[in-house]
Amino acid sequence: MVTARPALLVLLVAFGCSRGTAAPGVLLGESVHFRLYVDPDLDMATFPATMLGDNGLTALETDWTDKQAMLKMPEGRKIDYHLLTTNHLSAFCGFDAGSPGTAQDGGIGTGSYSEDGCETGDGLQVAAGFLPHQHELMHAYLSLLAPGPLPIPFVTEGGASAIGCNAGEGASLEYSVPWQKAVVETAADASRDVYTEGGLLARFLIRTQGADAFVRYYRQAPERIDPALFAANFLQFWGTSIDDVWSEMHTVPADSNSFDTTICPCTLPALPTDGTPITDDPDTHPYWRLDPAAGESLSLMAPDGGQLQNLVDCQGVAAAVVPVSTFGGVPVVQVLASDGRTRYIPSASGAAAAGSYVTDSCAAAVPTPLPASLLHAGGSVEIIVQPIVNPSSSTTLYLQLQLPIAASIVSNVSTVEYCGSCAIDQGSCQAAPNADAGSAFLEEVSVPAGPLYVRVILGPEDMISSPQVFLMISFPS
Repeated sequence: MVTARPALLVLLVAFGCSRGTAAPGVLLGESVHFRLYVDPDLDMATFPATMLGDNGLTALETDWTDKQAMLKMPEGRKIDYHLLTTNHLSAFCGFDAGSPGTAQDGGIGTGSYSEDGCETGDGLQVAAGFLPHQHELMHAYLSLLAPGPLPIPFVTEGGASAIGCNAGEGASLEYSVPWQKAVVETAADASRDVYTEGGLLARFLIRTQGADAFVRYYRQAPERIDPALFAANFLQFWGTSIDDVWSEMHTVPADSNSFDTTICPCTLPALPTDGTPITDDPDTHPYWRLDPAAGESLSLMAPDGGQLQNLVDCQGVAAAVVPVSTFGGVPVVQVLASDGRTRYIPSASGAAAAGSYVTDSCAAAVPTPLPASLLHAGGSVEIIVQPIVNPSSSTTLYLQLQLPIAASIVSNVSTVEYCGSCAIDQGSCQAAPNADAGSAFLEEVSVPAGPLYVRVILGPEDMISSPQVFLMISFPS
């Protein structure tokens, strides 16, 4: 939410910050682009260390660096960032901290929405209950790029909802209201169309026309709420009608899903894939980029008790790959087959490796890395394979494992075979028999030590019931 500049104060007073209320806070430090203030009423003992002092400034500068690569904000002015208590945030921003809705950026609300931040436009002040608040920082970045009177809320909130990494903002392509309704709304409207539909339009324009063109459009977009004026200005600037763009941006692409999310610049470092241990550091690495490599898949090994990682499309078009552990509490190896898209994971720990772990031919498969500490009697590991295949057709996948001792394996797909060699169709395999009726898994199969080749045949029914392949490997005591 952005607060009013004087030209729009009458129109936006319902949700604007109170200009007469000063943001409380003690200057904790400053960096090249930010000054960080902290509310003296915050309980510092319970506040994350990653948001305070040099750590907090590092997190803000990391966000600036990432967004700067796409937006090219000018140098010279600093943004004042205020970390406030809920009560002081409500007073400064001028909203009800208990209003219902959906939390953004993992903010101070848990389940129910709390208005969790605002930005004062020309004042370049961001107030929030956490950092970095990507939506409000986007307002500040756009203020640097387009100083002066604000465009209508549909454009300002849409622009702030366009770019972010794991920001929790997005829109369903199957939800559509007439653009004439969306462009006259404000951020106070319960429908939140200025965020969802405004963000969807901004992302569509950035993807198809580029960020530079969108910034130029933002600078000259109308300040007065008037559907006819908006449509005329849109046609004059873009050379196409808002009706045509509105229809196109709600069309679900054949290779995508029906939910569109924020664009992540994905300019931060790529995840090391040489097996080097990775330490989670949200200040310098709020996400790790996953670079696709032709014919390669990615293996992510979480440490004992480590979190599974969502794999998010940088462009915000493809569905996030969301792994779900089936066996709970068992160390997991995630294996992601590449589809050529650049993705990112919000955080990482453990280790990663790249190789031909999931292939469409047996001979091409190399052994999937498994944690050596688990390959012993009494140990167990769960492998989750994210195939990223066309759910409407059958697909055959191959994996290779190297087992130091005999093991037992349970899987969840309808057709899986365990083979001692790639002579799969010449009697070297044993198929996993069907489990009891109603069970989600096949019968347990015992396999010997040594190389193990796994052939998985996925039919449309498998991809509907579970778009992941589970292999639970246990080494008997």
